[in-house]
Amino acid sequence: MLASLARSACVLLAAAAAAARADRIVADVHQLRAFALEVPFIDEGFHMRNYDYGGDAIVNTLSHIRLTADQQSRVGWVWSTQPLPEDYWKVDFEFKVGGKGGYLYGDGMGMFVTKERAQAGPVFGNRDYFHGLGVLFDSYPNSKHDFSTPFVMGMVGDGRTPYDGAHDGDANRRGMCEAYFRNLKESSRCSVTYLKGEFVNVQLQLQPNDKWINCFTVTNVTLPTGAYLGFSALTGEVSDSHDIVSVRAETMRPEVLKNFNFLSSMPIGAPAAAAAAAGSSFIAVIFKLLVVVGVCGGLFVAYKRFAAESARRF
Repeated sequence: MLASLARSACVLLAAAAAAARADRIVADVHQLRAFALEVPFIDEGFHMRNYDYGGDAIVNTLSHIRLTADQQSRVGWVWSTQPLPEDYWKVDFEFKVGGKGGYLYGDGMGMFVTKERAQAGPVFGNRDYFHGLGVLFDSYPNSKHDFSTPFVMGMVGDGRTPYDGAHDGDANRRGMCEAYFRNLKESSRCSVTYLKGEFVNVQLQLQPNDKWINCFTVTNVTLPTGAYLGFSALTGEVSDSHDIVSVRAETMRPEVLKNFNFLSSMPIGAPAAAAAAAGSSFIAVIFKLLVVVGVCGGLFVAYKRFAAESARRF
């Protein structure tokens, strides 16, 4: 029994060490408060701190920023006033898309991290020929494809190449996944992680109780320095409402980035920080189990000594 207890203790100690490492990762994460968007979105002076918004965008201080209403020919946007970090960042945002259209609806929305900011245009409300990253949520098919709509795709713009709007970005697509994010009961979540020179990873959680979807990963990506974070949406002859419910962003200290293998450590189906946070709470459970094992082991040793002493006396 002692051997079994010892093996159990070793397993628990190894798990505790892994959880402690996850706890250190959480400690190294730095929240980028300048990129946070949450209710009520505006301050006492009715200004939006750290962001600008324009076009047809409307701020509902109780629930969301509506980039476009479910009306034709609308364009709306919201853009950060500060650039994201150069080496590493992760942006999580909640969004909701829907409308009255039963068969035809659109056009879609996008998250952008680009050198240019707050310039409305035809790429889901953003300018064409952008320089940086676009994560595009397309809900209207302009041409035939062997996949379904809505879908999410990635584009890395060089500032010289136009978006292939006539074919829904076929010429620009660096990764994609089908994702029916429209007219869902609750808001959906998207997590976008960038590591300079390495990758962009996009994950989705369509509903709060759903598993995370590893949508796509683009490798060998270096975005321009001084790139701003923006969200925009566009409607044309067809329409939908496009809402941003919340945004948060984080980064890590440079010395941590040098020794952290993101692609091997980031679990598919859950953002890395969320997994690390889960490990942080797990360590408390491990500690309690170790205490129980220790107490049981001590009682067992005491019992064996008592039994041996009794045998000698009688």
